[in-house]
Amino acid sequence: MNRIYIILAVVLLVVVGAGYYFWQTAQARGDFGAIRDEALAFYQQQNPTLTGLTARVIDYGCHIEIEIRQNGQRLARLGWAGPGQYYVIGR
Repeated sequence: MNRIYIILAVVLLVVVGAGYYFWQTAQARGDFGAIRDEALAFYQQQNPTLTGLTARVIDYGCHIEIEIRQNGQRLARLGWAGPGQYYVIGR
């Protein structure tokens, strides 16, 4: 009988944790300004000599992508994996 309670507790923790993660992600999706600013800071940290950078956030539905531009020319594409989590997709 104790095994059942342990298994139920683990399942409950996993479900609650996943629900919290998706809730946080849904909350952050409405604030593209914060995503844009964080992505610019992320890219600027990796490329400190570049100046005059701008960013454009695109919500594709399946993922959010940020284009980093300098003087209208695209330098990089970043993906958003959640609050404060970015990864480089390409040019």
